[in-house]
Amino acid sequence: MPVRAFAVLLGIVVLAATEAEARPAADLVIVWAPGAQVEPVAGVARDAGAAVIDRSPPPRGRSDAAAVVKRGIAAYDALQIADAVKLLDDARAAADRTGGEGLSQAELSDLFLYRALVKTQQGDATGAWDELTASVIVAPTRVLDPARFPPRVAAEIERARIAVAGRGTATLTIDAPINCAVAIDGVDAGKAPNPRIIGPHWVHVTCADRGPWGARVEVSGDATVAARNPPIAAPSADEMLIQARTAGARAFVAVEVVNGIATARLVGNDGRERDRRTATVTTTLMPLAAGVRELLAPPRVIEARWYQSKWVWAAGAAVIAAAILVPITAATAGDNSATEVNATFGGATWP
Repeated sequence: MPVRAFAVLLGIVVLAATEAEARPAADLVIVWAPGAQVEPVAGVARDAGAAVIDRSPPPRGRSDAAAVVKRGIAAYDALQIADAVKLLDDARAAADRTGGEGLSQAELSDLFLYRALVKTQQGDATGAWDELTASVIVAPTRVLDPARFPPRVAAEIERARIAVAGRGTATLTIDAPINCAVAIDGVDAGKAPNPRIIGPHWVHVTCADRGPWGARVEVSGDATVAARNPPIAAPSADEMLIQARTAGARAFVAVEVVNGIATARLVGNDGRERDRRTATVTTTLMPLAAGVRELLAPPRVIEARWYQSKWVWAAGAAVIAAAILVPITAATAGDNSATEVNATFGGATWP
């Protein structure tokens, strides 16, 4: 019986090579690209069969400050003075807090002009003059539409324009983080004149990878104001690893954009980086797409033929050794009966 067992074992040592399933090098792509279009990389990931998780901060919605100003103006025109006061006060407080977020130069000027009109209705001449001069400071070259404003308002605006022209000017510089947009008095800082009229100005700074910052700045001389936009933290390496493991990914590609440099890293589920690609990007991840495609390419598998496997040779050697040892063991044990071992290879019988 043992001899027959060895013969059967020899007969079934046949290995069939199977093709490795073509799977991507990573099952998941995690993206953090504030302000950049991620679709080029997402499309590459989908084509490779990998899932995509976009951890980028969502774009901020537009402020409703302009709508509040518009409602305040409508209330004034309808002689609903109490409502106009409430709405325009709220809009002014928001403008001071955010640096005029969501307001164009004309809308910001309208805010102060109508506040001046409301204060005139209330008999507050001093307050009305302050609001009127603020309206001129933020839009010194504005020409009023005669269809909207009576001649007396145009005359008051002209008087305020002459007054503020005598204040002099100063240079206002905003020290903002890289790749951030700076607006002063509702106008792109790069397109607005500088130096500026002495007096109040409204500064708003937006960044793709930071929170917004804004303030009312009282300019009395040349000054530099530092924008304090709070940073938005990117997901940490540990957070991405936990997310990948939770999703059951064998490996993942982490895409991160910092100061215009995009980096894609191939990371195993053990947390070790295996490869990386980098590219310079602006508003889209297209320059990085080819690199991500390379990282996601299925690993090249070289199939060894069955007869080249060391395990096949080891198994065969073990069977042959056993076939030789069995008769010796039987003889040593004093068994005088004949022992016959027959093994079949490719139709031939041995011995």
